Amino acid sequence: MSILGLIVEYNPLHNGHIYHIKRSIQKTSADFVVAVMSGNFVQRGTPSIIDKWSRTEAALLSGIDLVIELPVIYAVSTAENFAYGAVKLLDSLNIIDYISFGSEDGSIDKLYEVAKFLSEETEEYKIFLKNQLKRGMTYAKAREIALSKYLGSNIKNIMGNSNNILGIEYIKSLIKLNSSIKPVTIKRLGPGYNSMKTENTFASATYLRKAIISENYSELDKFMPKYSIEILKKCINEGHGPVTLNDYSKIITYLLRSNCKIEDIFDVTEGLQNRIKKASCLFNDIDKIINYIKTKRYTESRIRRILLHILLGIDSNIYSKYDGPNYIRVLGTNNNGIKLLKMIKNRSKLPIITKASDYKKILSDPCMFERDIIASDTYTLAYKNDSVTGLDFTKKFIVLE
Repeated sequence: MSILGLIVEYNPLHNGHIYHIKRSIQKTSADFVVAVMSGNFVQRGTPSIIDKWSRTEAALLSGIDLVIELPVIYAVSTAENFAYGAVKLLDSLNIIDYISFGSEDGSIDKLYEVAKFLSEETEEYKIFLKNQLKRGMTYAKAREIALSKYLGSNIKNIMGNSNNILGIEYIKSLIKLNSSIKPVTIKRLGPGYNSMKTENTFASATYLRKAIISENYSELDKFMPKYSIEILKKCINEGHGPVTLNDYSKIITYLLRSNCKIEDIFDVTEGLQNRIKKASCLFNDIDKIINYIKTKRYTESRIRRILLHILLGIDSNIYSKYDGPNYIRVLGTNNNGIKLLKMIKNRSKLPIITKASDYKKILSDPCMFERDIIASDTYTLAYKNDSVTGLDFTKKFIVLE
C-alpha cells in the first residue's frame, strides 16, 4: 500500500492541479492521497479567493481522500516556515510514503542537491550571504547569488522559480526531520506561477483570480473543472467571495494607525516598522500602502504577509513557541479518507480534531488552534451579505460519499 501526501492551496483549483494529482498518483502508484491545505489565508499574503470548506469540497471531487488544514501561522509565513509546518504535519501522521510537488525544473536530484547544501550551510556561505544582504538585496536574490558561487551559475535557473524554491524547502524540511517520506516532483506544465498568459487548457492561479475578480467568468471554462467553477459561483452568489486583501483595507489601516506594535510582528526588521507606519498615515488603500512600503529589499509578497500577521494578530513569538503543528484538523474526507483517519489515530502522536468545539479538551496548548478560529472569523468580515462568526464550530467536516 502506498500513501501520497500533497501540500496545496487550490486557490482556485484548476486544470494544472488536476494534472499534478493524476501524475503524482501515477508516479508513486498511490492507493490513497492526503492533502495538507492552507485555510482561509494563504502563503502569498492574501485571503483565499473562497473559503477553506469550499476548496476542500473541490479537492475531494478531484481525487483527494483526506484534507487536513495547515494552521494559519504556517500558511501565511515565509516559504521556509510554510514548508516546514506542512511537511512536519504530513510526517507526524506516520502513514505517508511520498510527498509530491510541482516544480519548474522537474528534476528531484537537482532540487535535492540545493536542499542538502542549504541544510548544511557552511560558515563561509553564511558570511557571503550576509554580505549580499548588506547590499540591500532581497533574501531570495542574495541566496541565489550565494548558491551560484558554490554550486555553479546554472543554479539561477532553479532558484529563480517559485515552485522550485518551495520544493527545495520541502526537501530541506524532510532532511531536518530525518523523515522516511520520499520526495518526488512533477514538472509544471503551462504558464509560470504569476504568468498572465495561457497555454492550451492551462492557466496560472494568478490569471484565474484576476478573471474571477473582474467577473470574467467565461474565461474559467477552459482552465478549471466544471465542479470547481460551480463551487466558486455558489460562493459568489451567496456573497461569500471573491475575497481579496483589499476587503480588509480599512481594518488593516486602523490597526496600523492604532497602538499596534509593528516591530513585534514576525519578519519586521529594524527600520521597516517606520516605513509601514508612515504608509498607513498617508493612505487607507491597501495597494497604495504596499506600493509605498515595497523596495528592492522588501518584496510585495513579504509586505502582504506582514500585513496579514497584523490583521490576524500573529506576533513573532509564536514561531519560537512551536516546532510544527500540534494537532491534525480534518476539513474533509471520503470513504478512503475515513480508513486513513483510523490508521492515523493508531500511529500519530498528534490529536485529531474533527469537531472544533472539542479543541479545549483535546489540546493542552490551544493557542495555535485559536489563531485558526480568529482567522475564520476575520475572513468572513469580507462577506457581502453577512459576517457570521464561529464557522469553525458550526460547519462539520465534509464527508464525500
